[in-house]
Amino acid sequence: MTSSAGSGGRPGLAEIAAELQALRKNRAFSGDVSEKMGPVLLELAGGDPRKANEKLGRELRALAGRLTDEMRTAILAALALHEDTRGMTTYSQRKRWLADTRLARGDRTAERRIDEAQRLLAQQIAAELERRRGQSDPDDDGWYIDHFSAVFMLDGEAPEALERRRVVATRHHLTELAIVLDTPRESGQRRLGLKADVTSGGTLLQAAELSRNRTRYIIGLPRPLQPGEAHEYEMHIRVAPDEPMRDYYVFRPERRCDGFDLRVRFDRRRPPRWVRQVTAEDVHVYYPYEGVPAPLDRVQVDPTGEARASFPHPRQHLGYGLQWSYTDEERGGAASPGGGAG
Repeated sequence: MTSSAGSGGRPGLAEIAAELQALRKNRAFSGDVSEKMGPVLLELAGGDPRKANEKLGRELRALAGRLTDEMRTAILAALALHEDTRGMTTYSQRKRWLADTRLARGDRTAERRIDEAQRLLAQQIAAELERRRGQSDPDDDGWYIDHFSAVFMLDGEAPEALERRRVVATRHHLTELAIVLDTPRESGQRRLGLKADVTSGGTLLQAAELSRNRTRYIIGLPRPLQPGEAHEYEMHIRVAPDEPMRDYYVFRPERRCDGFDLRVRFDRRRPPRWVRQVTAEDVHVYYPYEGVPAPLDRVQVDPTGEARASFPHPRQHLGYGLQWSYTDEERGGAASPGGGAG
C-alpha cells in the first residue's frame, strides 16, 4: 500500500552501495579493509580507522542478519564475512562458491543475488545511521504509533481496507492527528478512485491532496490527549470498482511505529499463485518485483483465503507488508490504495 518520502538527512542508498561494492574487491574482509572504507561505512564502524576493520565486520553481520537467508548468505560471502569464504582472497572465488554451493546456478545469477543483497544491506545501513543520528524525532508533532493493524480485503466487489491505529501522545493537549495516504500509480494514469472514512475513534476533519499520489487526512480526536495517553481509531478505505491495482499492500512508516500486523483476505475462488513477505525493503525492490520468490520465501494462504504477517518495530521509510501475483511471471500493475504513512 504505502510509498512514503524519506528523510532529508538519510544517507544516500547509492552512496552506501558504492562503498559496499568497493569492499567486495580482492581480499575484502579476508584482509584489511580500513583503507577502503568510505565515510558512511567508517561512521557505521565508529569513526576510528584503527579499530574499524573488526567493528565494521560485526556491524555488517548484525545488519545482514535482518535479511532473508539467501540474501544474507550472498552479501556475507561476497564480503568474505561468511565462515566458508573467509580464506578466499578474490571476489571471483567467493562468487563461484555462492553459485556452486548455495544457488546451484551460474556466475551471472550469483552476481545478481549479490547486487540485490547489497541494495538491501544498504537500506539497513541507512536506517541504522539515521536512527543513530537522531534525524527522526517522534515528538515532532506530538504522537507516535504504538500499534497499527490492517485488514486488506480482496474478496468483495472492490478492494477495501480496515486500518486500526493505537497512538500515544507525547505532548499536552493533542486534539488532532495528520495521516498521509499514498496511492502510487503509473505515469499518465488518472487519480485512483479512493474513499476514506474514520469509522471509530475520531472525526475526519479534512482531506487535502498534497500531490497526485499523496493525500493528507486530518482526524479530530474525541477529547484532548495528554503525554503518555493512548487512543485507538479506525479508518475504512475503499477503492472504486474496476480500478487497476498493484499486487501488494505495503506500509512505509514516516514516524515511530512499535508494531504492524497485516492480514490480506483473497477471493478463495481465485487465489494468488504466490504471496511473499516484504520486510524492510525500498520501493524499487518490491515494485517492480523481479521473478518468482523461492518456496521458502513465500507466505501461506490459509483455507479461509487469508495471508498474515507481523512486523515488530518497523523502520521508518522502508516497506513492510505482503506482495502477491496471480501468475508465475513478473507482474507489473497500476495503482494500489495507500496504506498509512503517518
